[in-house]
Amino acid sequence: MATPEAPLREILKSISFTQLPLRHIEPFFEPTKHTTPQLFIYGSPSSKSSLPTFDTECLRTLTVLKFANYGFDIQYTNEPNGSPNGKLPYLLLPNGQAIASNNVLKHLEQSGHTLPESKLNSEIVYCTMAERNLVPIVEYIMWVDSVGFEKIGNGRYLSDYPPFVRYMLGWFKSTSVAHDLRVRQPEYGAALDGQVLYDNAIRVLDSLLVLLDDREYLAGGPSQLDACVFACLNILIEAPVESPIRNALLHTDSKYEPLVAFALRVAEKYF
Repeated sequence: MATPEAPLREILKSISFTQLPLRHIEPFFEPTKHTTPQLFIYGSPSSKSSLPTFDTECLRTLTVLKFANYGFDIQYTNEPNGSPNGKLPYLLLPNGQAIASNNVLKHLEQSGHTLPESKLNSEIVYCTMAERNLVPIVEYIMWVDSVGFEKIGNGRYLSDYPPFVRYMLGWFKSTSVAHDLRVRQPEYGAALDGQVLYDNAIRVLDSLLVLLDDREYLAGGPSQLDACVFACLNILIEAPVESPIRNALLHTDSKYEPLVAFALRVAEKYF
């Protein structure tokens, strides 16, 4: 019995075991060993789309890694709960370390793979504008709008599940996206209005159009801003869903043709 004079820790130290654990069972399967980092993203290797994924954060992270000439392989998954923080994408290093998307830039710096120095002093301002106005319209089309949800969210990412499970997972994801949009931007109110999202996105596109001018990249070279805008534009262009913002980008004589050309140019060079 443990007493103040003989605490439990001391008693345990006095007990001799020849080996711990006393019985060891070898695993039936060994995990696949990789020699290069693996980026886990939403998507399917059998997809006929030119884009590897229709998820903005996954495509943006993938583009940043390509901009930095970072060597990696893509692993497709539709199970975000398999990641360390329950979100995709994440980067799995050969040593077993998992890196969430918000720590990818830090990892690139530590590994000597940095993005070219930005020539745009206000890059963070434009990044914030894109994140607050372009990303929401893409997520709304993908997961909240009924047509986009059936064709992309439900149809592309949840099609392998049984119907009832697919319905439940889709409902949870759609509800989660709608909730996140409201939390990030309370001005949207209780009822998300697609027209408001569209108007906000158009205003940002107008600003980006002026910024791009006749340059190859928005920030003068491959940057976080270019990766974010590229991801949003290409998903809007490639997604098989008609939407007002897609029509604004692609209709004949669209004033946004330079932005579309920018997005297609980056896709051709890096993908």
